[in-house]
Amino acid sequence: MFRPAALTLLALVAAAPASAQKVGEGACQPHRNGEVRCAVRVDIPGGNRVYNVMINANRTGAEARMTTDTYISTCGSAGQMVGRSNIANSGSSRVANFTNERNQAGMVTQAVFGFCVETFILNCTAAGQPVSCQQVLNLGISKIEVH
Repeated sequence: MFRPAALTLLALVAAAPASAQKVGEGACQPHRNGEVRCAVRVDIPGGNRVYNVMINANRTGAEARMTTDTYISTCGSAGQMVGRSNIANSGSSRVANFTNERNQAGMVTQAVFGFCVETFILNCTAAGQPVSCQQVLNLGISKIEVH
């Protein structure tokens, strides 16, 4: 009785684009000078697949606008900037996308140390005035996701 529905659901999930599937998520935490750092370590293969970086920002207090700078790296090493965006402090926003192109040595290094994605939230303003990003985001709920 339920087999046709289950098979249809399975086919839909399998047909979903890879970019829609979440490959990792991480927390947002206080950083320096009122900034916020959202970071996640993911295990992704090299290649030409495009990954999207999303920030799920949850507001506390006033509505605010903010800048996001997103970096990718082998964990523990300097990052490469892959995106800068302006977002609000409520809802989900795509802040960057990237492909994980690397050579054989890079694959080995990432296998040992991991692949990190970091988004820094800075330059927050509310009612046209500068505010601490830590004061306008609910850090217990806000997070970063890689799809």
